[in-house]
Amino acid sequence: MSIFTRSYLIAALFTTILAGPVVAQEKAKPSDAVDPFIGTGGEGHTFPGAVAPFGMVQLSPDTDTSCVIRTCYGHAAGYRYDDPTIEGFSHTHFSGAGHSDLGDILVMPVSGETVPMDPGTPAAPGYRSRFSHASEVAKPGYYAVTLDGPGVRAEMTAGTRIGVHRYSFPKGKAAHLVVDLRSSLYNYPGKILWSGLHLRDHGVLTGFRETRGWAPGRKLYFAMRFSAPLVGHALVNREKDIPYKGFQGPGRGSDALAEKLGQALEARLDFGPLDAPLEVKVGISGVDEAGALANLDSEPGGFDAVRAKTQGDWDTALGAVKFEAAAPMRRIFATALYHSLLAPSVWSDSDGRYRGPDDQVHQA
Repeated sequence: MSIFTRSYLIAALFTTILAGPVVAQEKAKPSDAVDPFIGTGGEGHTFPGAVAPFGMVQLSPDTDTSCVIRTCYGHAAGYRYDDPTIEGFSHTHFSGAGHSDLGDILVMPVSGETVPMDPGTPAAPGYRSRFSHASEVAKPGYYAVTLDGPGVRAEMTAGTRIGVHRYSFPKGKAAHLVVDLRSSLYNYPGKILWSGLHLRDHGVLTGFRETRGWAPGRKLYFAMRFSAPLVGHALVNREKDIPYKGFQGPGRGSDALAEKLGQALEARLDFGPLDAPLEVKVGISGVDEAGALANLDSEPGGFDAVRAKTQGDWDTALGAVKFEAAAPMRRIFATALYHSLLAPSVWSDSDGRYRGPDDQVHQA
């Protein structure tokens, strides 16, 4: 299609928007017209997960991170509609990009007595799980799916600097989470330069990782709080050959230590059988763990409160453009507008600090 033809169609669309008759809606919200699944197939490279307008967190399912950099173009956004399994839910994603990176801090629920620590493959799954599109729901600021393997209903929402998970586990079965810092989009050997996990007082898990991808030496920190107490944990370094680094410190030794450093870290978090859904609130920062903790507390409330606020933010942002069209065109236009409001994403912390391209911390 030529530039002239494209411009003509856009002009015609806006003429229709401005001149067309106003059709009464039954209290429809602007966000109701958005379909986040548009672009998740083929080479659209969009994700269906939860994100606020220009949000720092894009909490979304990753269906395959096993490919190496030259073979995973189709998974640039982490999720591909025709994949049959989900590996987990990570907190950072590009939308519509022709290349990729990110996929930071992957979380996956597991139920029962056995907790696999590798994703496995679709044919031989580990913590990876099959799912059905019939169970999926995606709206601005909200995503949900039923994971067939563990029998868990997984829900996601996000604020500006936080993501909130809600997992409904089967009654009577032990509930676990796997946090895998090895997982990345456009993964390849040596991408994780260094990482850390620290289980703090009151069961708050913090950590970081430094990666080399589009941004060499990119640092991301996180803080994770749970609505139920931990009954057990293991922090594991999966490096095959750990070079000698002096006397034993927090990076090695027992998996029950409260801190671990290395290049292939995972956490297994045990909660036992639960009577209520488990909420997991996560703050991220490019500055430090203190920034991630502050961001975690900067947006109060649990899952439902965060979801309601973010939906309101989306309705305000999307409602800035008034238009009427037939349902298919309304869905396409509203989703294109939604995608245009995902980036550029916030990078400064709630106190205004941010890490610049020079790897120094600045104040906005």
